[in-house]
Amino acid sequence: MTIKQQAVKTITALCFNMMPMEADATGIWLPMVPAGNFMGLDGRSWMNNNPEAVVARFVKKRPFDMEHSTHIKAPKGEPAPAYGWITKVENREGEIWAFVEWNVEGAEVLEKKKYAFYSPSFSYDPTGQVLALVSAALTNDPNLNVPALNRKEDNPMKLPPLIVAALGIAAEATEEQAVVAINALKQDKDIALNRANQPDLNKFVPIETHTVALNRANTAETALKAIADKEIDALVQTAITEGKVAPANKDMFVSMCRAEGGIEQFKKFVGTAPAIATNSQTKQPVDTNGKPVLEEHEIAMCRKMHVTQEEYIAAKQQLNLGAK
Repeated sequence: MTIKQQAVKTITALCFNMMPMEADATGIWLPMVPAGNFMGLDGRSWMNNNPEAVVARFVKKRPFDMEHSTHIKAPKGEPAPAYGWITKVENREGEIWAFVEWNVEGAEVLEKKKYAFYSPSFSYDPTGQVLALVSAALTNDPNLNVPALNRKEDNPMKLPPLIVAALGIAAEATEEQAVVAINALKQDKDIALNRANQPDLNKFVPIETHTVALNRANTAETALKAIADKEIDALVQTAITEGKVAPANKDMFVSMCRAEGGIEQFKKFVGTAPAIATNSQTKQPVDTNGKPVLEEHEIAMCRKMHVTQEEYIAAKQQLNLGAK
């Protein structure tokens, strides 16, 4: 959209006192747009934070009409004569000033003091940033009583763009519609808070109940693991006793059985593995008092080896311990 097209939609008029102003043969410098942020009595506000850009966009003279007829009457095909022309603009400490050359009609109006104020018009973007000076007009309907003021408009003041975006309503929404949107948000908030205080137990579980259930699950899991460990230990120890697994490899086979599918693999291994050693313990004979005694062939062995029966019994018990 060009500046000219945008001006038709977003023209804003400022009003200045014309009483101390006098026309002459060459023209006169008049302040048009205030510096920085400024506001009108109707509540609207704008920004002139880039005056050099406003000056740069002034590429041709602009009309100085009466009551903004250029933007009100001309689009309807009605006469909208100029009473002067803005021929150049300047940035003066952030303010936009314009040099106005009056024509015969304009000089006559000023001389007869038919209008006491003038009203510059400018275009601006949705954030309120002034873009360009597009015209000025004589008016007797000022909106402010200071040098930088706005022409009153028949249209109601629009809501700020940030509020419109936050509420998700149309740009032309009224204050009443904004209130309805705010009340709807408050109602949604109340519903959400009520649901938070009274959750659906089919979908949510209180943290205390969840903690108790989790602790019970962990306890049960620990107990089952202990039972499984005992069964695995007994399975591997049986294989050791049968001489199919060396005692030194017990930890390795226990770890294998703990893995997924490990017990089945170990059972298959034991079922086909030959007995490589006898690791079973020999039951030691005892006398009537429960003391270990030797058999006849063991007593004969003691004589040949020149060891006492006590020494032989102790060595035999040590061997039995190694098979465990």
